[in-house]
Amino acid sequence: MERFVIISIPRSGSTLLTRTLDEHPEVFCAGELFNTSDDIHHPEHHFKSWGIHSKSHTVQRLNRIINYPNHRFLSIPHIRSFYKSNSKGEKTRGFKLMFANIKSAPYLWNYVRKEKIKVIVLIRKNIFKTVLSRYRKSINRVAHVTEGHSPSILFTVPAEKMVQQMKELERVNNNLLKSSKGMNTFIMYYEDFFNWDTTIGKVQEFLKVTPIAIPPVLKKVGAARWQDEVENYKEVEQLLQQNNFAEYI
Repeated sequence: MERFVIISIPRSGSTLLTRTLDEHPEVFCAGELFNTSDDIHHPEHHFKSWGIHSKSHTVQRLNRIINYPNHRFLSIPHIRSFYKSNSKGEKTRGFKLMFANIKSAPYLWNYVRKEKIKVIVLIRKNIFKTVLSRYRKSINRVAHVTEGHSPSILFTVPAEKMVQQMKELERVNNNLLKSSKGMNTFIMYYEDFFNWDTTIGKVQEFLKVTPIAIPPVLKKVGAARWQDEVENYKEVEQLLQQNNFAEYI
């Protein structure tokens, strides 16, 4: 069986790609195996973590400390077991791994590299839209919609903080590419989704499955013009220009 991993960062389209690929009859694609949330795709394959289930950042940090020996010694056997499973007679099987995982647990990435597992690197070039998406989600708690439209909201962006986050995202995107160098990799961009059929066709070719038309299972969240939902858009535009990010306006 072919094996693959989707590597990305939050708000870059990885959930859309994961759930769409899972619609293919020859593909089984799970969400983050090492995320304990029940909202993640195929939670039945999640790694059993220690600690207390909570949304508190303090509790989550404590959980990571408590859970370290469990994760360090049992996560690789868990991945092996996942790849040996076969839920629907699929030809290829994969899951989503966030860049934060390979920073906190480099042994996971070492395993992927050693085993020559296929890697789909998904990057969102528009780092400004990535940051906006994070702020939007923190306010309306809507990450994705399957039908209809997301609720219209108006919010204020902490512009100075936004610029620092964008600079960090530039570094992260570069590190994503560096981390996958020399591996069996397919690099794609969030912006490629606007040419949907061609992009999904290339992914299927990379995974060596029968090419079929698969519509996107999720819809874009947010206003068509970002200025229509950002109250302090003039301040944001000014800072983008001052920090060499004018291309995102």
